[in-house]
Amino acid sequence: MPEENAVPTDPARPALRGDGIKISAHKLLILKALQESRCQLNLSIAGNNGEFVSIVLAIDTKGDWIELDELADSTGHSALIEKKNYQVSGWLKGINVDFEARILSHHKENGLVRYRSTLPDTIYQSQRRSSYRAPVSMMSSPEVHLILSDNQVVTGQISDISANGALLTIPGESELKPGDKIEQCIFKTLDNKTIIVEAEVRRKIDTEHSSRNKIGCHFVNLDPPTTQTILNYTAAVERLNARRR
Repeated sequence: MPEENAVPTDPARPALRGDGIKISAHKLLILKALQESRCQLNLSIAGNNGEFVSIVLAIDTKGDWIELDELADSTGHSALIEKKNYQVSGWLKGINVDFEARILSHHKENGLVRYRSTLPDTIYQSQRRSSYRAPVSMMSSPEVHLILSDNQVVTGQISDISANGALLTIPGESELKPGDKIEQCIFKTLDNKTIIVEAEVRRKIDTEHSSRNKIGCHFVNLDPPTTQTILNYTAAVERLNARRR
């Protein structure tokens, strides 16, 4: 990347770590994985204190550019077009991925803006202790059905979700407690796909309303396709949240 395109240091944003991935083939593999998983990217802009959400839409290996999805926030869109330099952070299979790049141009396709950007000069990776949790609103298909070992069915709502588990709101009379196994945790994604996973109750949280309780559940025995479906749902929920902000 040319020297003049380097992103200036901004005290409002975290500094990236010293060593990173610079080999082109390795960087392209990471970017392709971000694109295929539709990984949510938290985007910050040089000189702007806000944080916005986007995803990688396309990668051109010959032209050395990537395309990012439109920022739902009009302030973020204007700032990105003006400042051009940006930094993103995303979660990919338990690894935090960070990079900096620069917007080259933007255009509309099917009514939505796409930002064309340089490829990052360096990609930084670090292990995260847990995956990002997206809060789930009543507009994000939050109903969940829990099938217990005695065939009892508990119906509740998802309060937040990540690739590893979820915080659920359940009726206050339910006797679920930490250590209990959930044979099937069943819920639907925004595009109406049904997800069925096993889970274990890790914690129980008392609420102000005696008619409801919250339980933290950890998903167990996940296979890769189900994990990916949950990741896609989590990213879709957060994108929906961002458009409402």
